[in-house]
Amino acid sequence: MDDFTKELAVAKDIARRAGATMLQYFRVGSGEEQKADGSPVTVADKTINRMVIEELEKNFADVVIGEEESTGEYGAGRRWICDPIDGTKAYVWGVPTAMFSLGLAVDGVPVLGVAYDPFLDTMYEAVRGNGSYCNGKPIHVSQKKLSEGYVAITSSPEKTIRNAACVEYLIKHGARLAVFSGSVYKMCLVARGSFLGYLEEGISGYDTAAAHVIVEEAGGMVTGLDGAALSYLEPFKAAIFSNGVVHDALVESAKGLKKLEV
Repeated sequence: MDDFTKELAVAKDIARRAGATMLQYFRVGSGEEQKADGSPVTVADKTINRMVIEELEKNFADVVIGEEESTGEYGAGRRWICDPIDGTKAYVWGVPTAMFSLGLAVDGVPVLGVAYDPFLDTMYEAVRGNGSYCNGKPIHVSQKKLSEGYVAITSSPEKTIRNAACVEYLIKHGARLAVFSGSVYKMCLVARGSFLGYLEEGISGYDTAAAHVIVEEAGGMVTGLDGAALSYLEPFKAAIFSNGVVHDALVESAKGLKKLEV
């Protein structure tokens, strides 16, 4: 079995380089533009995505799927899946909850993940079967029940209104809600035990690939809204991350989400 030693080293080096670029443009003019779906994209996003492709092509003959630029599509084999800046809204607002995310999937299964917060110099990493780490120290999900902690939800007011039934379920069952921009940031807080879970419709493999491994290797669970396993053989548009203890409750609450088409 491949231990992915080289892949992890390359991914972490790329993450630190990406973090330097994020800091370079943060609060000094990120060159924000609007994509077709209305979401923001910056010069930093594009610069990092291009660097990721160039560095991975130097080291591996693999497809790279980036949120802003790709060399191929989802499918079987090895696929690097990258979000150059997850939480771009927070980034352009000057709120430091944006992160770099890079995952490796083999035949649709995430096997390696690196997520980097350059603002606090915090590196999350995991290789399937080898545990999950934050700055070199093992991390684990919490064992708390739904009424004993925080569940992260969307930062979008429009989604919150549309999915009121989901929010009402969580509140009714005692969960406290965490609302801020930055999906990967929320997922990593699940991995380190600060949050019980995170669910959202609208997030994709770009957002989840790295954190998927990080959360599962920390002892948590990652599924679709229906509780079924996520496959990275094709695109998807929703996910639930949890400590495992509250997962069934989050799946139940997700029945109140109006699912988006991929």
